[in-house]
Amino acid sequence: MTQLRQRELQFRDRNVDVAIITFDADVMATSYIRQTGLRWPLLIDSEHRTYDAYGMGRGSWWSILGPASIWNYLKLILRGRRVHKPGSDYRQLGGDVLIDPNGIVRFYFASDSPHDRPDTAEIFARVDAVENG
Repeated sequence: MTQLRQRELQFRDRNVDVAIITFDADVMATSYIRQTGLRWPLLIDSEHRTYDAYGMGRGSWWSILGPASIWNYLKLILRGRRVHKPGSDYRQLGGDVLIDPNGIVRFYFASDSPHDRPDTAEIFARVDAVENG
């Protein structure tokens, strides 16, 4: 999410609307908005229908609590970031989906772990491809 927030102006300049989908409502969603300074719409999918539709499954215990996750959290802490309490389903993995104005999925990425995210350069390359042709 941080990488996306850092590129917010670039998304706006390219007329790309971003929406965040979460399954946690109430206090967790409000806390997330406050902590991230989120300006994009936050949609609540408490039944995980969007996650299921895009094959965004649940992480294995190893992917959630294994050495790679511990190392990623340690790097965040060393950079001064706070580690936040996990949501109600801490094994639910996320992803990124780019849908063009005609409703066609142009990019799809389902995470393999909590820290597995696509590079924003790849997302922008797909946006440029849609715009150019």
